[in-house]
Amino acid sequence: MATSTRYPEIRDNLHLTNGTFGTILSLGSIGSLIAFLIVGHASHKYGVKRMILIGATTCYGLTALVPHLHQGWEFLIVTIGLGFGLTTFHISDNAQAIHRQEQIGQVILPRLHGMWSLGALITSLAAIGITPFLTLAWHVDLIAISMWLATMYGIKITGSHFISKEEQSEAPQFSFSSLLTNLKLLWVISVGQIMALQIEFSINDWSTIYTRDTVKMSAGLSVMSYAAFISAMILLRFRVQYLLEKFSEQFLMKVVPRIGGVGFIVFLLLGSHLARTHKLAGFLVSLLAFAFAGFGSSFLAPTFFGIAFRKSNLPSSLVVAQIGLVNVVVTFFIKVIISWIAQATSVTVALMLPGVMLICASLFAYLGNDAKLSKTS
Repeated sequence: MATSTRYPEIRDNLHLTNGTFGTILSLGSIGSLIAFLIVGHASHKYGVKRMILIGATTCYGLTALVPHLHQGWEFLIVTIGLGFGLTTFHISDNAQAIHRQEQIGQVILPRLHGMWSLGALITSLAAIGITPFLTLAWHVDLIAISMWLATMYGIKITGSHFISKEEQSEAPQFSFSSLLTNLKLLWVISVGQIMALQIEFSINDWSTIYTRDTVKMSAGLSVMSYAAFISAMILLRFRVQYLLEKFSEQFLMKVVPRIGGVGFIVFLLLGSHLARTHKLAGFLVSLLAFAFAGFGSSFLAPTFFGIAFRKSNLPSSLVVAQIGLVNVVVTFFIKVIISWIAQATSVTVALMLPGVMLICASLFAYLGNDAKLSKTS
């Protein structure tokens, strides 16, 4: 998150256009694809703890390199490595969370994703204060080192809670034929999650560039667009258990993304129009657009993971890995398309695509439970 809030500076350091920069970011999918093919089975075989250690160390180490790069090919190699590291961490961490959710019988996955969002918000807000006083390298390197040390400490004190070999069901032998067979069972869920996730990926990649280049705000204030998105996401993620006691999962999956997607599109277009003559008004309206996006996409990704685990008899690490495999392949092409729409037209027009996809995610609401949660669950 420290790098994404300063993407305009990284892009300029690398002397890249929006189209080329966005394409290189999307090529991180190569590393993710490798991880999705092997880490689910490796996590099951060698343990979640070991894979989280590998994922975290790879992520933080390569993130610290980003501010020191000045060639596009260097950034490409690091981005592919980051894709592998982040996906390794993602598979292992979500597998552990799904396992814990089933153990205690509560809907905790959205809240845990909410904690991630809270960390992203804190990082984004810190960037507002840090950007005028610290260079890109000092900012990113200090955060990377500090968070690696904090993560190692967290792993040390929670190690006894990781999934043990005795708690895991026997994993099927890895083969491409078994992979394709299992994907047949999960592909509908994967498509729904892909629709829901694109708004998050796109805002992560383009929100600060949009606010600085389209709305013409300063580098520090451009972070506020991402902060508005994450803040709205956090609010709903922490309230999912309460909402599921009032409304069914199906109802929330149908209504929330429609409200969020329509609000995002309408207010982003209005904000871009106002910014031409009234910069502050355009900025405030665009913040509202990003808040609608965060609201609309907030609980969908973890909910789709939960649905997949309920409908599959595979270990949690393999469920996460196999859904992610579909996601990363399709997302790669979507990211490239968005990048070149931004290059050919504008970032505003490019962001319309994930906004429409968020609305389309509501079409998969039928996969959810049609009953409210009991207050004791």
